[in-house]
Amino acid sequence: MNRRWHPTHRVALLTPSANPAVEPELRALLAPQAALHATRLPVMPDTTLEQRNAVYLAAAETALGSFGALALDAAIIGITGPSYALPPAEDAALQTRLSAARGMPVWLASRAIAAALEALGVSRLLLFSPYPGWLTERAENYWRAAGVELVGSHKVSDTFRAYEMSPEEVADGLATLRPPADCAVLLSGTGMPTLDAMAWMAPRIGVPLLSSNLACGFAVTRALGLPATEAMAACCPALLSR
Repeated sequence: MNRRWHPTHRVALLTPSANPAVEPELRALLAPQAALHATRLPVMPDTTLEQRNAVYLAAAETALGSFGALALDAAIIGITGPSYALPPAEDAALQTRLSAARGMPVWLASRAIAAALEALGVSRLLLFSPYPGWLTERAENYWRAAGVELVGSHKVSDTFRAYEMSPEEVADGLATLRPPADCAVLLSGTGMPTLDAMAWMAPRIGVPLLSSNLACGFAVTRALGLPATEAMAACCPALLSR
């Protein structure tokens, strides 16, 4: 008999409490046979974004244990900013350690982006940032340290805007870009709504568009041998052949 609704794979997702975009976007990016099981990272009232980012990755280790005996095939730590405070090698080592401890692929959003860039064969990047200035600077430094040539940054604002942006606002920002032909555009931040904007703008931009959520979906899809989805094909068709 053909299973229509029972999943063949189970994927864990860890996300900040107020993130409005990562769950619906990953659900669209993952094939229907991959169930998505989400948990929230701790709520930290009266703290700044910088203070929360400083402890999120440590909290993620504990949050992974909240799935108990649920048989998981992969996990996504759906937040990008905290990784930008680490040297890329240390960030990659953390991912390796988490994966070994859990006996399954555990993907940090930052490392999923790196994997997508490698799959595309792209080493030049134009950053699209919804972050405050200090976090945009960390992102720029992270990718430079990872050996990526940064050809420019588009800053949406000097404050953190990811959670409040609309797809239309993201698309309007993308429309102002003039990326070189041999680079990719990275929309960093799992809380920013990216899929509609990328699908609308991909034919006009002319270079691969990546987002934190798209990269996480691609990494898990490839690791588990799942079929690509319509959302992935619409947002970054170049990934489908990788």
